[in-house]
Amino acid sequence: MSGFALGLSGIGLMFVLLFLRQPVWLSLAIVGILGNIIYNSLNTAQYVAGTVFFDTASNYNLSVVPLFVLMGEVASGSRMSSELFKAARVIVSGLRGGLAVASLAASGAFGAICGSSVATAATMTRIAMPEMRKAGYDDGYSSGAIAAGGSLGILIPPSIILVIYGSIAEQSIARLFAASLLPGIVLMLIYIAVALWLARRSGMVPSEVSASLLERLMSLRHAWQFALLFVISIGGIYAGVFSPNEAASIGAFGAIVLGLLRRSLDLAGIVKAVQSSVLVSCALFMIVIGATLFSQFIVQTRLPDTLLALAQGADLSPAMVMALIIVIYIVMGCFLEGIGMVLITVPVFLPVVVGYGFDPILFGVLVAVLVELGLITPPVGMNLFIIRAQVPDMSMGALYRGILPFLIAPVILIALIFAFPQLTLWLPAVLY
Repeated sequence: MSGFALGLSGIGLMFVLLFLRQPVWLSLAIVGILGNIIYNSLNTAQYVAGTVFFDTASNYNLSVVPLFVLMGEVASGSRMSSELFKAARVIVSGLRGGLAVASLAASGAFGAICGSSVATAATMTRIAMPEMRKAGYDDGYSSGAIAAGGSLGILIPPSIILVIYGSIAEQSIARLFAASLLPGIVLMLIYIAVALWLARRSGMVPSEVSASLLERLMSLRHAWQFALLFVISIGGIYAGVFSPNEAASIGAFGAIVLGLLRRSLDLAGIVKAVQSSVLVSCALFMIVIGATLFSQFIVQTRLPDTLLALAQGADLSPAMVMALIIVIYIVMGCFLEGIGMVLITVPVFLPVVVGYGFDPILFGVLVAVLVELGLITPPVGMNLFIIRAQVPDMSMGALYRGILPFLIAPVILIALIFAFPQLTLWLPAVLY
């Protein structure tokens, strides 16, 4: 069997295992190990597997993952996120759909110190959904805004997806963070525009009382700790003061100190945050280990090189190749979990994309946007199930109807990225 055929067979086996409900890390690891045994030998496969476990666990670049996860867990446990929502609610009061706008703005700010879409969606569901129901908002509209806002945690730095992409693609995490900042802000603004448009054209949202200028200014006191954490950690990365790892350490420590000073966090809360961070990080590292085994097997089969040669031989234009890749990501996002999707596809698609002249930093941001789209796309959008788990009396039909108008926002952003590549490439060029 040729290397190309073996590589395709391995990908087919992986999808079979995924559809049989096997964990992503296990599916990737099985294919990687079996592929190495068939392509090389049992001894080689054993050596590679042992090396990958050690190299991944000792990878300095990946140490940023548990630290940013810890910062997000502490911020959520110390009620910083609820205060952020209160501040955003007062600032946008008077707008029809103001609570949805507040939820989106708070999600973007929370994502700026969390890096996790699931954590952002879960936190905002607990905080914003009861308030929206109390105000008479339609459940579908409310859940759509919360699910869309939760997905911002993947794109606005720090982003765990971009950290993992950077590790696989051997790209600077700091440059990826810089490249994703402006697209993340633009996407949040598009989501807000969609929410306001829906509120104006439908009867799903009641009118709201407007706060005074003094009340709006006073509400900012609830958000100062978020601004401080962002400026110190992410701002330190952009300014070249900290590496991403150092910034994550300082951010996690700062979140703990702020929680203790505000007396919204105690020793039990710190222990719980650490425990949650360990569990999440271990799950992520197992996926990375499985993906590394899988990618090493795929590289040996020269499948990416063969795909690039076939595409070039078929005289496909760069735009057509990228359009096909985007369609594949959208389809996969309807059924697969985001991190697993990145780890499965990047080793295969990245050489093809680079071979057609696309910047790997731009492609990393594009992948994050596509994963974000997958998190809110029916039928298996992860954020939709996060909301459903916490609001069990809401039907899945209402969730699906609520999220559909918001799906246009990531599509618009993808078009903007291709129309104006400097949207992603300008800030990294200025800072680095």
